[in-house]
Amino acid sequence: MSEDEITQIRTHVDYGLARAEWCMLKEKALRNDKVVTLSQGRPCAVSARYLYKKLYGNTKEFPSFDKYESNL
Repeated sequence: MSEDEITQIRTHVDYGLARAEWCMLKEKALRNDKVVTLSQGRPCAVSARYLYKKLYGNTKEFPSFDKYESNL
């Protein structure tokens, strides 16, 4: 497998993981659930709505793969 193929696969995997995290956080924010995250190296529970707004603002849709890939 060439380096270009490995890079392409890695990019697709990163996109899939980022999209899955976005979907999970969006669903939890709609239900006003809490999520566990790290803050200064320690786990803490925070509002999913707060974290979603902090990370994604008011974004309603996840960027397409082309837009995601250009931001890497």
